[in-house]
Amino acid sequence: MASLNNNALYALYSIVVVPLEQRCYGSSNGGHPMLTLLRRGLQPVILAAALLLSTPNSPAQEKQAAPGTLKIGFLMDSLKVERWQTDLDKFQKRAAELGAEVLVETAEGDDELQLQQAQKLLAAGVKALVLVPHDADKAVRIVRAAKAKQVPLLCYERLVRDPDVSFFIGVDASAVGNLQAISLSQLAPKGNYVLIGGSPSDNNAKILHDAQMGVLKPMVDHGDIKIVSDTWTRDWDPAEAYAHMSAAIESTKGDIAAVVASNDGTAGGAIQALEEHKLAGKVLVSGQDADLAAIIRILDGTQTMTVYKPLGSQATLAAEAAVAWAKGETVKTTAAVSVGNKTIPATLLVPVTVTKDNIKQTVIKDGFQNLETIQKSLPKEKWPQ
Repeated sequence: MASLNNNALYALYSIVVVPLEQRCYGSSNGGHPMLTLLRRGLQPVILAAALLLSTPNSPAQEKQAAPGTLKIGFLMDSLKVERWQTDLDKFQKRAAELGAEVLVETAEGDDELQLQQAQKLLAAGVKALVLVPHDADKAVRIVRAAKAKQVPLLCYERLVRDPDVSFFIGVDASAVGNLQAISLSQLAPKGNYVLIGGSPSDNNAKILHDAQMGVLKPMVDHGDIKIVSDTWTRDWDPAEAYAHMSAAIESTKGDIAAVVASNDGTAGGAIQALEEHKLAGKVLVSGQDADLAAIIRILDGTQTMTVYKPLGSQATLAAEAAVAWAKGETVKTTAAVSVGNKTIPATLLVPVTVTKDNIKQTVIKDGFQNLETIQKSLPKEKWPQ
């Protein structure tokens, strides 16, 4: 019997099941009953498809890289959030155009597994390693493993604070946090605020939180804003965000002006709790990533804003940088980040605030979201203008 193709199985799972999970994350028993039934019903279909893709004569396995093809390793933390699949698709496309093969591994939040995957890719002869770390502190081991093999390591989106990182590409997380807090505080300069942070293992989540507080603290000190809840959300889990929001609503009896949610997943969890208490649309909510679900919520009036990061450009530039580093070439950049007493070359992209008023001019114009798909999800009077 042919062995299962795990990548194919996961791809089908992420396309079919994960969107359902994201709609059902509020269930306290670990999953919506309908989702459980759907999972059971879909298992034979997914299994059959994975077996088909894993057969020795399948086209997917016949597309082997030509001998001597440049290999780039891409270590992903997770593909469960919509944006990461976009990053990966764009990265692979550009790398292929440059004649490189991308070997992809996804750890799904498991730090030990991510280290093993790094060692696997290094043993497979990758000439550059691109890393989205799950835990930026524990990922120092991956940086050291790459150094031992004399393989350049590029951090993508999340920086491992180790001087041996070769390159960083992403968006300044402090700029994102500023945009989130400024957008909400301008609309609600007084009242009770809830802060729903990202994963405590993600250094970006801490940078976001510090930036948000940098904006809000003067208003807190002045007595205009009161922070009634300030929590972290393990692995950016929407279900945890839902629980945090539910607790905040209970403790304040619903007296909340704004929710500074650090990404669109946590925003979605918070909004589900708000909907259950008939508060959705009455409480301001921020986000990040410009996910399709978030764009629809913004147009529907339940989410106030999101922060769009030009992921297509970021992934394309990352692929170009990775191929250059793999070839031993110099990557030209005018930006840098400091780690200890060392300066690491970087490419930093500019984040953009997205509201219902500029959706067409931002995420749709860039091709990041599709107008027709959005229109199918909303009545005509709520279509982007």
